[in-house]
Amino acid sequence: MTTREKNELKKLQRKKEVRRQYEKIAIILGVIIVIVFAGKMILGKKKSVPTAGNVETSQKQTIVKKTIVETTVQEETTRAIDPNKPMIALTFDDGPGQYTGKLLDALEKYNARASFFMCGYSLKRTDIPVDKLLKRMDALGCDLGNHTMNHCALDKVSKSKRKYEINGVNELVKKAVGYNPKFLRPPYGSGIRDAKVQKAAKMPIVCWSVDTLDWKTKSKKETVKSIMNSAKDGQIILMHDIHSWSVDAAIEAIPKLQKKGYQIVSVSEMAEAKGVKLKKGQPYFEFE
Repeated sequence: MTTREKNELKKLQRKKEVRRQYEKIAIILGVIIVIVFAGKMILGKKKSVPTAGNVETSQKQTIVKKTIVETTVQEETTRAIDPNKPMIALTFDDGPGQYTGKLLDALEKYNARASFFMCGYSLKRTDIPVDKLLKRMDALGCDLGNHTMNHCALDKVSKSKRKYEINGVNELVKKAVGYNPKFLRPPYGSGIRDAKVQKAAKMPIVCWSVDTLDWKTKSKKETVKSIMNSAKDGQIILMHDIHSWSVDAAIEAIPKLQKKGYQIVSVSEMAEAKGVKLKKGQPYFEFE
């Protein structure tokens, strides 16, 4: 991992931590400022004995600085989704892959989010920084989803095999980010109405409303065309971040969609904005 990559990962991780604890940080910072100010006086940098007026001024300065810090943190981490404006969820299957980092760069650049449905064989790759990619997805606020260990049809395998296919990915994701995937996407959409698959999922099943067929066309142009022609509020669009043309298509489509007024959101963001409470084992195709 290069120094730049390490710094970039640290930056993203810090943003997520700040988003969760900014109030605590602001309070601690205020205390530190008071301590430093007092230390300077003790060391002789402030030779005059502090009067009530000086102390009052110091307290006011501390409060101002604390307020500025809190405001800055909120402005940096706030991501407001307007439920009255159209939104689209871009989703990516089969990764992570060698192009996933490039896609995450674009999501960060355009303040967009996506949902990633990952396979176990990709999560076990050693030629790409898998843990770093998952931590970055998490830090950016993307959804980390389950696409089974070996991309198999869950309704065609035994109960024990089905359990392994789902739980295996759960364990790999949890090891990297500390929690299980939010959603399951059965490969091929196979078994989404099957009671056995729904019971084994133990999480909402997220399908799609638009299949770009990027894996078939192998074309950036056709994939962008599919995205733009299908653009509609509440759509869940299927792509694959293991293909270079798919990632390039997403990078081109994101600003185009935003220019048309679409918010590029994760599935969980869309469900929340639409007031949909996702249920375990239930399939979801779009959020109109």
